[in-house]
Amino acid sequence: MDPKRVMIVDDDVEMLNMMKKQLEVLYSVSGFSTGQDALQYLKSPGEGAERYPHLILLDIAMPDMDGYEVLGRLKADEKLKKIPVVFLTGIKDELSECKGLEMDVVDYLKKPVAGKVLFARVQHYIDLYSETANSGKLDEGKLDELPIPLTGREIEVAKLMGEFRSDREICDILYISMPYTKKLVAAVKDKMGLDKRGDIRRYFV
Repeated sequence: MDPKRVMIVDDDVEMLNMMKKQLEVLYSVSGFSTGQDALQYLKSPGEGAERYPHLILLDIAMPDMDGYEVLGRLKADEKLKKIPVVFLTGIKDELSECKGLEMDVVDYLKKPVAGKVLFARVQHYIDLYSETANSGKLDEGKLDELPIPLTGREIEVAKLMGEFRSDREICDILYISMPYTKKLVAAVKDKMGLDKRGDIRRYFV
């Protein structure tokens, strides 16, 4: 079986090479020092989906094109929007973190990242998304076990969250306001006991 693919995008070349070396023990790792180069690689013709990573580790603070812009371009591309993205950041600003979560980033890793933490997080999300990447159906049995059941609207939101949809996409698809969307997403996370948005995949079959 071919190894799972991880892409790292970080303008700190020393950090990039360190993470690449750590992860290459188990994964096929590609590294890019700019968001533009990473996007060009992903969108170039040829191997198609075979070049797509199973997980992208994306630095936020980069010159020319920051992580938010790269993430936005990934989410705007039908072929790339379902690739899970974990932000790499030294930023400790809560508003910055919320901004990424609204755009459907899976998680944040604070730099510098300890080797064991990096490996454990990458392995967790690759395993989680690989098991459910082709799944679009909520497990009704697990939903029935929730202490507080989801409302009909919350189930709609949960399904869209499981399809890697951002808050903006959910807002547009359901024709509801952004404040109401945020309220529903928060309710789904609370009722399902989700620490991270991406953990909702464990409720899918």
